[in-house]
Amino acid sequence: MRTMSRRARHSLAPNGRSAPRAFTLVELLVVIGIIALLISILLPSLGKSREQARRAACLSNLRQVHQALTLYANDNRDQVPLGWRGPFKQFNSMVYSSTAKEYVLFGRLYLANLMTEPRAFYCGAENDPKYQFNTPENPWPPGPAGDPTKNVQSGFAMNPEFKIPDNLLGSPLPRLARFKSRAIVSDLMNTERHVVTRHGDGLNVLYADGAAQWQNRSIFVIGGVDYLLVPKEPFAATYDVAMDRLFTLMESRR
Repeated sequence: MRTMSRRARHSLAPNGRSAPRAFTLVELLVVIGIIALLISILLPSLGKSREQARRAACLSNLRQVHQALTLYANDNRDQVPLGWRGPFKQFNSMVYSSTAKEYVLFGRLYLANLMTEPRAFYCGAENDPKYQFNTPENPWPPGPAGDPTKNVQSGFAMNPEFKIPDNLLGSPLPRLARFKSRAIVSDLMNTERHVVTRHGDGLNVLYADGAAQWQNRSIFVIGGVDYLLVPKEPFAATYDVAMDRLFTLMESRR
């Protein structure tokens, strides 16, 4: 039998030209494997880049918080509402208290018309709706302008060195200059859960001199004790010392 010619081995299209050869199953599997490998290599890098972008945006927000505090201090003889309220130092992020019917802590900035860009007081990486901007659990605007039956939280935590009364009549506030270059505001760290639901392995921190920087979680581990694990829910006075210690560590590792 005559050997089939090379031209005859190829199927012909109706126009007489050779039809394009389809990929074999092996070739398709090789291509899919290469794509899967590239995805596995690129995904961690993309995830890391996204987190770096979220941290940078969060730091930018903290610098805007410093601007608001500075403006408040300029109008109030250097006094600022930096501290904690209520019975425990873990209460250091509130804007409005529905029980006290008062604007508290960050809420004093709201009353002074210094929260005109309220998103700056929240971290975009937060996953807990209780600490996100304008959610059913944390509505905006706060107080009578919105839903006065709801507590409203900021997305950041204040240095809990000073107790700030809900009603400020006749009560002096700490002076901004007193803090010098110490940590004054940070990502939430009332419990470890608040750290995990945001950046995961550390905190962004704002200092009284206007600087804002990332602090890795490792700085909070001293003598084998991870101080981020100490404060727990429900909030309690037994965690007050740990709250102070966390802000001290933010300062000492700067």
